[in-house]
Amino acid sequence: MLIDHRLSNVSKIGNCNLVGKDAFFKKVSIDTRSISKGDIFLALSGPNYDGHDFIDEALEKGASCIITEKTIPSATHIKTDNCFLFLEKLANFQRSNFKKIIISITGSNGKTSTKEILYQLTRELFENKDEVFKSPGNWNNRLGLYLSLLRLDNSHKLAIFEIGTNAIGEIKELASFLKPNIGVITNIGNSHLEGLKNINGVLEEKTDLFSYVSSSGTCLIRAKEDHLVKAKKKIKKRKKIFLRPKDSSSFDQNLEMAEAVISCLPEEINKKFFLSEKNISDLEIKAVVPGRQELLIGKNKVNIVDDTYNANPESFKAAFKKIESISCKNKICVMGKMNELGENSLILQDEIIKEALNLFDLVLAINLNSKINAKNLKIINPKAIFKNLEIYLNEESVILFKASRSVKMDDIVKLFL
Repeated sequence: MLIDHRLSNVSKIGNCNLVGKDAFFKKVSIDTRSISKGDIFLALSGPNYDGHDFIDEALEKGASCIITEKTIPSATHIKTDNCFLFLEKLANFQRSNFKKIIISITGSNGKTSTKEILYQLTRELFENKDEVFKSPGNWNNRLGLYLSLLRLDNSHKLAIFEIGTNAIGEIKELASFLKPNIGVITNIGNSHLEGLKNINGVLEEKTDLFSYVSSSGTCLIRAKEDHLVKAKKKIKKRKKIFLRPKDSSSFDQNLEMAEAVISCLPEEINKKFFLSEKNISDLEIKAVVPGRQELLIGKNKVNIVDDTYNANPESFKAAFKKIESISCKNKICVMGKMNELGENSLILQDEIIKEALNLFDLVLAINLNSKINAKNLKIINPKAIFKNLEIYLNEESVILFKASRSVKMDDIVKLFL
């Protein structure tokens, strides 16, 4: 049995006292922007914020209780020494009491898209589609995992979690907490190199997931042969499915991985699986992640591929394949910085620029430091984007927008919609 949604039960799990009246609550939130009447507000603090500063706002919006490190006169609250550790206790309770199937997905790119595809496919395998759970958005760090676990309820029979990493040891921390039945690595590539150093560091970090898959579970990975050899050491005697890298679209590869995961589910579940051409067509629409190769129609019917969710060399190459499949007279790439590539960032950046120059009629590099000289390359600042794109704003053009999230390229895309 998962958490009973009563305040007294939450305080008991956290080993703290409830001050005020007991009541039922809807959900636990750390963001007053998403608070609804009857929610618990958890006043988390971080380096640049203090949740206690938003307690009055949470109460005004109808929060039924505050989990806090401070005493709150005349308000129902649970006082704890550490709000984050309190949250961890709640998440641990949820995981310990969830006895159904858990799938954990990581990889250098394609994590969120594979999760969305798998979610849509597995929902069709249950009489009640709401019996399948997925972690929201890109809640793939420690905080996101804890908050995701709190959203599980007793109706769920299968749960899909995305986990990510920026530094050595983070996958181990998340996977050891989650202990999945099925572990999925979408691919191994050049991402988060500031923390993971090189491709071998990425491989070592990502495959830590397999060490915490249940002994009767299954490990799935798409990787090169030499990487598979190293992955086997952590898979040990667990069941395994190996997929090779392919020269196909990212959607096709993510779909193939999702189908492989479904083949690992108990027969009473996956025997219902059937995928027709219409299903695939519908899936391409339902499983779209905003900012992930999202095809939009912009001003003057210009075709826009919004891939601003994040960026690394592998995801750039996947985006280029998407552009290759689109038939348009003019192809333009608006690209920004790829973060966390470590000491080889300029080399990796220029490799991507060179690939782009072979595909696109015009490449606009936003504030990038590059010595490449080409007729179809312009290094500009954001204020010059519209001026350079104005003549291409028509239905005969396709524009790819892509950069790491910190560049806020998604705000630039909005200017052309």
